[in-house]
Amino acid sequence: MVTTFRLSAPTTFKLIEATIEEITKAFDFGALTAEQLVQLYLNRIETYDQKGPALNSMISVNPNALEIARELDAERQAGTIKGPLHGIPIVLKDNFDTFDMPTTAGSIVLKDSIPPDDARSTALLREDGAIILGKANMREFAARAGLGIYTEFGGETRNPYNFNRNASGSSGGTGAAVAANFAVLGTGSDTGGSIRGPSSFNGIVGIRPTRGLIPIDGIIPFALSRDGIGPMARTVTDAVTALGPMVEYDPNDPIFQTLIPAPPAQPDKFFEDYTQFLQTGALEGARIGVGLPWFGGDPEVDRLINESIQLMEDLGATFIDLDLSDELLTTMIDASRSIGLAEFPSQLADYLSTLDEGYPKTLEDIIAIAESPEFADLVPPNRLQGLKNIQEYGGLSNPEYIDVVENVIPALRETFFEIYESNDLDAIVFPTTRTLASPLQGVTDPSFVEILPAAPIRGVEIASLLGFSDITVPAGFSEDGLPITISFTGVPYSEPDLIGLAYSFEQQSQLRGAPPLLPALEGEEFEYVTEVLVQGTEADDTIVAGDLTDFDGNADTIVADAGDDLIDTTAAISGGNLIYGGDGDDTIFVGLNDKAYGEAGDDLLDASQGRGGNLLSGGLGNDTLFASSNDQLFGDQGDDQLFVGTGGDNLLTGGAGADQFWIANGELPAAPNTVTDFESGVDVIGFADLGLSFEELSFTQVEEDTLMSVGETPVATFLDTEATAFAATDFVFT
Repeated sequence: MVTTFRLSAPTTFKLIEATIEEITKAFDFGALTAEQLVQLYLNRIETYDQKGPALNSMISVNPNALEIARELDAERQAGTIKGPLHGIPIVLKDNFDTFDMPTTAGSIVLKDSIPPDDARSTALLREDGAIILGKANMREFAARAGLGIYTEFGGETRNPYNFNRNASGSSGGTGAAVAANFAVLGTGSDTGGSIRGPSSFNGIVGIRPTRGLIPIDGIIPFALSRDGIGPMARTVTDAVTALGPMVEYDPNDPIFQTLIPAPPAQPDKFFEDYTQFLQTGALEGARIGVGLPWFGGDPEVDRLINESIQLMEDLGATFIDLDLSDELLTTMIDASRSIGLAEFPSQLADYLSTLDEGYPKTLEDIIAIAESPEFADLVPPNRLQGLKNIQEYGGLSNPEYIDVVENVIPALRETFFEIYESNDLDAIVFPTTRTLASPLQGVTDPSFVEILPAAPIRGVEIASLLGFSDITVPAGFSEDGLPITISFTGVPYSEPDLIGLAYSFEQQSQLRGAPPLLPALEGEEFEYVTEVLVQGTEADDTIVAGDLTDFDGNADTIVADAGDDLIDTTAAISGGNLIYGGDGDDTIFVGLNDKAYGEAGDDLLDASQGRGGNLLSGGLGNDTLFASSNDQLFGDQGDDQLFVGTGGDNLLTGGAGADQFWIANGELPAAPNTVTDFESGVDVIGFADLGLSFEELSFTQVEEDTLMSVGETPVATFLDTEATAFAATDFVFT
């Protein structure tokens, strides 16, 4: 009887707080599929977002999410991995265009509006294998105070740590959904802190990158001179993993076409993979400024941020207090206000012009809808007045805005560059929000604290207003269990340095925690074994991955022993097995990255249906070996036959005995194979079912090797072989 022995302790998978790395590991060992993962998240959304506490973090769920997950599972099984986000469910803020789902910006006036194509960032995420699970709730058109909640999407998103507190805006839906474990990660847009504020209130990581690093095409704009988009996740690693696929340099992107120019692009600092900057020692020797104006709102917030600063000092960082003047901060807030008022109407109209007929085309259309009898009782008067104030500002021709464009922003950038340079700063830190999450509208909560008046402008506006970079990281919990974060702001294109600082702090502090109010549901936790030993018997055994207890054919060891055995690991996901056939005439089918040894007997070792990376060694008998592509075949002892697939790019070594190298079967290989240990007069080279003759072959000496071609198509390279050594008697044509 075949038996299995565990070589590793079981791995426990927990959906709550599961990281990309943990999920991908479960994928690789066949313990989880993307389809199953999507269903688990859909269960949580139904239980906690649509029912129960009704967090109201999601506007819509992708009806095709399960089908897309099945397709990605099939690609993984076939050996195709699109990128690090392959099979990872994410939620998009509902101002990211999607060709297959409505994009509403949280407004009933865009209900059922399906854009003509994806936002560029959406497309890039899909290309990397991400599953768009759904669209997250947001303040209407991303406005700070909302432009009126006259929508079935309406109502504030609840905070998953306290259902009477809000989730901040305007990316609050994404923040709450990610914190509540409705998806692995999400996206947000940020005009004045709309990634960082929700990250703070929901205790997650948010990245607002340098303006221009991620294309903004296909995002419903608020003010393109301040708009930015980025990932939101529960860990720095996951956020950084998602950042790379979103980054793309496009000089024609709208973000580079604004009247207020983005920071000069530095194409050499657009990286495909930012995980290379996850360095735990980055705080040693760092010089960091402390934004003093943004303290003093809540003593608990100040305590947590000061403890974070002390921890970073203990890790080798030096801190310099920055007491920025009220005059500077007032200039910033006036500029920020002016940009929003001036740019919103025309830029929104540009977006609305891309939509189908029947949807509003201008801000005036939206105001008319808000004043119509159907919505008049639903739109608070102050919000309607806010729309009219924007309309009355005069747009891009307002002299105040022109002054901001020509004078104020260049001066502010120069001032902050001087602050960084004169103090030799790697970053400026401050509490992302000076208070903990505030109560929902209409809810009185005496425990909410805000002692001092707020500074003229929030610290997050350094990045928003000037196009700088920022990463926000969890910094702990209040005594009542509400989270807070600390923000690291750097100069443009300083993401590599900020990632190192944020990661070093996170790894040492470990201050992220799941909301206790949303416990695990059935099926969200399970165990699986990663490594087992399969021991055969002296009988004829059948050992098939998936048919034996704990044996999934991933990173396992199979010792078949005597007998004519059948071993099959082709159903495994990631493979990487070590297989010993033993005595007897064995048949071994391998899948991916397996090492199989036939040992004694006349064995059949077959990788033809595999996905490459396999090593097959025949052993002592007369063996038959089949390759697919990127495999290695070793005949070893005996008279062996080695066959290649149409993909080519295999290594064939005959070993002792009279061996047959079948280097083309049915059609010529797509890439030449490599042959070593060919003995002229002993071994033969075979071409099957091609109708070729020796005269149609050509031999070219390439240094010490010989390249064999059929016409202009190279089919094999023979190592350490003279071209003149080949004769017609060395070939078999069938």
